[in-house]
Amino acid sequence: MRKRFLLLHNPVAGMRRHRLVRRVVHELESRGAEVVMLRLWNLGANLSREALAKIVHFDSFDAVIAAGGDGTVRALAKAVGDDASVPIGVIPAGTGNVLARELPLPTTATAVANMLLDGPVAEIPGALAGDEPFFLMAGIGFDGEIVAMLNLELKRRIGKAAYVWPTLKALVRRPRSFEIAIDDNVQTASWVVVTKASRYAGSFLIAREASVRKAELFAVLFQATSRSGRLLEMIALGLGQHHRLSSVKVFSCTK
Repeated sequence: MRKRFLLLHNPVAGMRRHRLVRRVVHELESRGAEVVMLRLWNLGANLSREALAKIVHFDSFDAVIAAGGDGTVRALAKAVGDDASVPIGVIPAGTGNVLARELPLPTTATAVANMLLDGPVAEIPGALAGDEPFFLMAGIGFDGEIVAMLNLELKRRIGKAAYVWPTLKALVRRPRSFEIAIDDNVQTASWVVVTKASRYAGSFLIAREASVRKAELFAVLFQATSRSGRLLEMIALGLGQHHRLSSVKVFSCTK
């Protein structure tokens, strides 16, 4: 049974779910666990591997908990690195929580506390986008444009609804095609999602055979060249039927 936890809380992630974090901490402490909370705004930029290693080693924590969304978990996993001496626990308090859906992780305070105290450890192999690790997916093209236009302050306040306006703005633009090499196979696309996860943007099923527990990557190519074609791809993705479109291809790959 784990007894000492370092809780890294990203106050920007999922503001409306702060109540879950408080309840999980209460559950842990009521069962005799000790929780040290460290709040870090912009956790990805402010958490260094060196600082985290010193804190964990000096205070002998049994686990480090990420309280936030997928970005918070990625930032913590990056800081922990390959030589992790303690497991990472997750309180799914973000906007999309794709990782929580993939494993899957519990969502109630009591069940989350049970998992953190006595739950099994699962190895999640990562991949690289340049020098940056990712554990779910990396996007090129359409969703990259959306994220680039996303107002993070608005996302903090209203959650998923903040994506509506940048999505509409990206849809107005005519898709721009580019070439991508998938292993040794060169393809043309206007939007690519390289994923280790079966889900995308929360609950949308994008690659049925993908699993965060495996090292295998899947490249999902969207090849629409018109606005109407892009809209059709989005609707099909929302319905889980994108793989039926002639403009969508899915490849298993290593790079």
